[in-house]
Amino acid sequence: MQLMNPRQFSPSMPRRLPRGRLLGLLCGVLLAAVEPAGTLASLPSDIEQVITQSGIPRSRISVSVRDTSSGRELVDVASSTPRIPASNMKLLSTGAAISSYPLDHQFRTRLLLENGRIVIIGNGDPALADPDLLSDMRDGNGRTLNVEGLLDLWVKAIRKADVTQIDEVIVDDRIFDRDLLHADWPRNQIQRSYCPEVSGLNFHRNILELRPEPRPGHIALGESPSAPFMSIHNEMTPGKGKAKSNTVDPHRQPLSETITVRGTVVEPQISPVEITVHDPAMFTGRLLADRLAREGIKTGSVRRASKSEVFDQQHVLFDVVTPMQTVVKECNHESKNLYAEAILKHLGHSKTNQPGSWSNGSEALAEIVRERTGHQAKNLVIADGSGMSRRNRVSPELMTRWLATFADGSTTSRAFQASLPSPGSGTLERRFANRSLHGCDVVAKTGYINGVSALSGLVIAPGGQSYAFSVIGNDLKNIRRCKHLQESIVEVIAEDIGKKTQRVQVRP
Repeated sequence: MQLMNPRQFSPSMPRRLPRGRLLGLLCGVLLAAVEPAGTLASLPSDIEQVITQSGIPRSRISVSVRDTSSGRELVDVASSTPRIPASNMKLLSTGAAISSYPLDHQFRTRLLLENGRIVIIGNGDPALADPDLLSDMRDGNGRTLNVEGLLDLWVKAIRKADVTQIDEVIVDDRIFDRDLLHADWPRNQIQRSYCPEVSGLNFHRNILELRPEPRPGHIALGESPSAPFMSIHNEMTPGKGKAKSNTVDPHRQPLSETITVRGTVVEPQISPVEITVHDPAMFTGRLLADRLAREGIKTGSVRRASKSEVFDQQHVLFDVVTPMQTVVKECNHESKNLYAEAILKHLGHSKTNQPGSWSNGSEALAEIVRERTGHQAKNLVIADGSGMSRRNRVSPELMTRWLATFADGSTTSRAFQASLPSPGSGTLERRFANRSLHGCDVVAKTGYINGVSALSGLVIAPGGQSYAFSVIGNDLKNIRRCKHLQESIVEVIAEDIGKKTQRVQVRP
């Protein structure tokens, strides 16, 4: 996320060799030719062995391993079976974005001044005011930027335009439809930060951060950003007796603005407790109106742009731009669901020139998958972009076909691979500990929802040869056991491809 202010390689003659050395060389050539076949034969049996050792019923596991250079599927364990992929859906969403847009494609949010009105033009950017990104940015004085600092920059840009009164604050979220909450998502989890509403104008990951703190006689809520216009019921109580830690429990009903916060507070909350907000576009407009009022700028109503309204975009007071590559990396590396859904709807908007939706986004993504893999993908079901929906279906066979298209060394492939975590980082931070990867690199995406565990990615040998893999388990009783199986399979793949790169070399 960036802030922008517009006021700105010869063949040689063959030699005669001694007979003994010639025979030795011929043997070496024979070894080099035979060894790969033996390696290929052992990989499926080695993976069958680790599946048996896992104790997971075979009916619940599907595995595909594919040589990305030849396109040949090396391992097929029910690989064509459609499975719920969970967050492995993000591999499709982000890959489609990387391959469909120029590498310098940006999301751009504009603040306009038009006839005494302030208009916020949303571009569906999921990273706008994301606290994780703001913390790596600095304001004009070198201080870490936070959400209040960003809002202050907006207010200063308005004041610099000699504005003392605003008739309206208009939020333009029309790049996406206004179906904010996917029908398949669990309604008892909509208040969780991983299940936010999705808007054409997103802000602060569409969450409030709560940092309650005990005060004499009451508990101070400490929400960020401060939103005095919201209905927040503070029902927290001071911790008593044996209570040693805070238990902050916020609730919000689907499509409701009212938030109720319960629990006990013993000490000031350091790590924020997050809860989603309703109607992110209007939430953003109200935040700006509130900050303008605090600075003495009289502000009228806050409303949404009408269907046919057109705005003069000549007078841009402030821009916030986020490169698509940043969005893709945050989506894969940190598995942010909002980012995946914004990408999906962005794809839908680009294809149809209509407001992006889960419907046209899913159709656009399916078409990109079919075109890129050269596969009909008849069993592919795309319900959302992040994998929260249990209606999504992807076979590991299709997943490795897809991943193999991002292993050709192109700039697109390099950008896609760079967006994925490796062991010790992102969602793989605690994976592959004490595992030997035999000098290979691994980039992969995890996936989890109740009863589902997935791991798909690439194993890349030091010489650049790579295998794509996908291991998806459904109807699981023990997620940890499946994670162990996934890591064992990747370890076996790394050993196999590592041996290939260490074959006997023919030397004259």
